[in-house]
Amino acid sequence: MSVVSLQHEAGSAHLIEACRHRLRRRMRIAITIDFDAISGYLGTGHTPQNTLSDYSAGLFSANVGVDRVLRLLAKHGIAKDVTWFIPGHSMESFPRQTRDIIDSGAEIGLHGYSHEGAPAMALQQERDVLDKCIDLAGSLLALSATNKHEKAVGYRAPLYQIRESTIELLQEKGFLYDSSLNGHDSLPYLLPRKISGPGEGQGPKIPDYTKPASTWMVPFVVPDPPALGSPEAEHALVEIPGSWYTEDLTPLGYYPYSSATQGYVSVEVVEKMWWDRFEWLWENECNVEDDDGGSGNGSAAFGSIFPLIWHPEGVGRSHVIGMVDRFLSKLVAKRNEASDGEVTFDTMQSIARDFKCQTDSRGQ
Repeated sequence: MSVVSLQHEAGSAHLIEACRHRLRRRMRIAITIDFDAISGYLGTGHTPQNTLSDYSAGLFSANVGVDRVLRLLAKHGIAKDVTWFIPGHSMESFPRQTRDIIDSGAEIGLHGYSHEGAPAMALQQERDVLDKCIDLAGSLLALSATNKHEKAVGYRAPLYQIRESTIELLQEKGFLYDSSLNGHDSLPYLLPRKISGPGEGQGPKIPDYTKPASTWMVPFVVPDPPALGSPEAEHALVEIPGSWYTEDLTPLGYYPYSSATQGYVSVEVVEKMWWDRFEWLWENECNVEDDDGGSGNGSAAFGSIFPLIWHPEGVGRSHVIGMVDRFLSKLVAKRNEASDGEVTFDTMQSIARDFKCQTDSRGQ
């Protein structure tokens, strides 16, 4: 580990220790943007019915949405405090936009190449895609004179389609965190290496009605989180949760060939849902406690996180971005009225490092 990394982690640990004794509440706002563009229609979003009209929405994402989102983040002074998850296809197809994102100082996370879902790939294909995207991101970050990040340390599975082999690959490659699961909605947690049970890689037992009922009446084996201070915890991925409820496209994206599509939801409804969630967490689950309440994962003293998952083809639309501007103004006002350090905008990497430092210190 480099001296800079050690200094960063030492500084994070010092901040956490200070905050535990000085701050009454703690909220980390985690704004993330998935720059899917055309790749969203190639992997998990592929259907034979896709046409040039559908692909043109990916062009809108790159040619219009990215610039609008970057300007908005700069307006609120938080461009370097967000995380963009960028598929390799977008990096190579839209180099100017990718450079602009990197030069904004934002963190870059990986998001597949063609937005592939892990269950659709052979293990070697999954490895090859990850290796390609690691190299792409590393090369682009090395060319930037303004971005302090040396490499991608975070990953979000396209359409959240992750499996145990993905977790093992990310650990093998030295990744710090994943953001594909939602075992919590406002706290990071450490991922066990095996999470599916019962039995390795099998997942919950699905009833097969052609067989006796006794064959499927099997409980789910709930995996234990890595024990604090253990070698497993030291090397475990931090899971920073996200879900459909934290997205923009779930209510605001229209896809004509999907039975679950929406798109025509009022932006005021979405804004209210986001703000209701923030306010409830702030009032109920941001208290900084000195013990972990028996949770065993060292999370209670962390406060809460407020994750959001946006897309340039979603929040970048002209009927949506005004609401996003208004919503960000509310979050900035909340940060400014709170005690210093209680509400912050943070990259996913910063959140994961702080959480890892806290869990490491509580295991000693």
